[in-house]
Amino acid sequence: MFRTKYDADAKEWSGCDLPPLYNPKVSLAQVLLDALTAYGPKIAQINDNNGVQMTFDEIRIKTVRAAQNLQKRGYEPRQVFGLMAKNSHHVAPIVFASISIGCPINTLDSSFGKTELIHMLKTTKPTLMFCDVESHDLVRECLTELGNDAKIFTFDGSKDEDEPVENLFSETHNEDDFIPTTVDGENETAIIVCSSGTTGLSKGVCLSHAVLIDALSSVRISQLSDVLLCFTSLYWISGIGILLRGTMCGNTRIITIEAYSPELQLRLIEKYKVTTTINAPHQIVLMLKSDELAKADLSSLKFCFVGGSKVPFHVKTEMSSFLPNGNVYIGYGISEIGGLVALDFPQPSGKDCVGRLTVGIRGKIIDDQGQRCGVNVDGEICIKVNYRILGYYGNQKATDDLFDDEGFLMTGDIGHFDEDGYLFIVDRKKDILKYCNFQISPSEIDAYLIESSGIESACVVGIPDDVATDLPAAVVVRATGSNISEKEVFDLVADHFADHCKLRGGVYFVDSLPTTPSGKVLRRKVKETVISLFKSYKA
Repeated sequence: MFRTKYDADAKEWSGCDLPPLYNPKVSLAQVLLDALTAYGPKIAQINDNNGVQMTFDEIRIKTVRAAQNLQKRGYEPRQVFGLMAKNSHHVAPIVFASISIGCPINTLDSSFGKTELIHMLKTTKPTLMFCDVESHDLVRECLTELGNDAKIFTFDGSKDEDEPVENLFSETHNEDDFIPTTVDGENETAIIVCSSGTTGLSKGVCLSHAVLIDALSSVRISQLSDVLLCFTSLYWISGIGILLRGTMCGNTRIITIEAYSPELQLRLIEKYKVTTTINAPHQIVLMLKSDELAKADLSSLKFCFVGGSKVPFHVKTEMSSFLPNGNVYIGYGISEIGGLVALDFPQPSGKDCVGRLTVGIRGKIIDDQGQRCGVNVDGEICIKVNYRILGYYGNQKATDDLFDDEGFLMTGDIGHFDEDGYLFIVDRKKDILKYCNFQISPSEIDAYLIESSGIESACVVGIPDDVATDLPAAVVVRATGSNISEKEVFDLVADHFADHCKLRGGVYFVDSLPTTPSGKVLRRKVKETVISLFKSYKA
């Protein structure tokens, strides 16, 4: 399944071509409801916060009732619903119900501030909002400011005139008659997920029913015994993937509204005998720094999937050494296709790569002139999937800019394929720095700096310079109890990297780095801060 083929004449790579598991013309909801019916009495999810367990049957009946009650209230296909919630136990049936009546659901993060929330609400103009009761006032304030009178349903309580989601689960007495709304699976949106926002405010990525079904069936590795754990909310594509794939494959999901910590993850793995985890690189780095790791029983953990940004090779190998019956597997996915481009599976390659292409993916590497590159030549990674990518909600220009003249999606990531078909990610195109025409990969320096016991996290950015183009600068969060100095950080880089990588823009210590809700460092905000500090120091 993970065998990348290379066409040397066309300079194009492709994953395996297998027949689809599902009809792409159908609604994603039909696939989910069929799975919920098939796995019936099996436990689908366990909420660690309150101990509530729900079977596939229970999620199915709540999904059907919520869908029918929403229809009774007059909601119609193609109206956008918004979701701003943590991973509580009623989120799944609400999401499934929305998709079942043909209403795309825009997944937002519960940590959004007013600026981010207004931006997305203005973009998607939801007719209905679902949110945690603690977020109610902010959501109502933003809707009112935009002149949007959307009704709000809340999780874990109610507020003012708005209702709790439990009201949607009342009996309808015709549950057995429910049929999901008919959709054009290839051309209609099921979920609107936010882009990561590392280079600006988020855009709404429109994921069609067909793209999601195809993405979810492109990696056929789940087993009925799997117990899944992922801390990300449905704001992030990994959270959506775990919810949808876990349901389709009959897995048990462990959910929690608590924020990630190494100690919490280790406790949940031991308590529920978790077999599969999905983590961001920074979470694994924190895990490796935890004193609890060596004491934990990780014998149940078979698959530790890591992705979302570049994963330092030493982090992968060191974490794998703690898994007696499993391995760390690096994946590369992007929100715009709803899933994975490549995965280093089933046996880790031993290379500092993201693996081989998944089923149905085609790829090419292009240089700055748009010409195709061959084996072991770095360039921008461009991909095609089986079904049309719908692009960004209400933003035709950004959608058009997403594709090249051949219809390939331009990922903005720099990398290459080697002679064995493995894909290597070097950096983000927009993150590449230049010092006197020498290219610098800031993520490589970031990864090296956080190996130091005195550094909790780090972000390297470029300070604009008329002569050099970019002066590399590091923003550093000291580890607890550390007093590492500016000179020591400078010397770490100077002693390990080439001369052009030296931190000529300076070293700046901060208490924390700004991140997206999914944990990615917001380089643009770091850069704004550093430029300001640099100018004040020069003055």
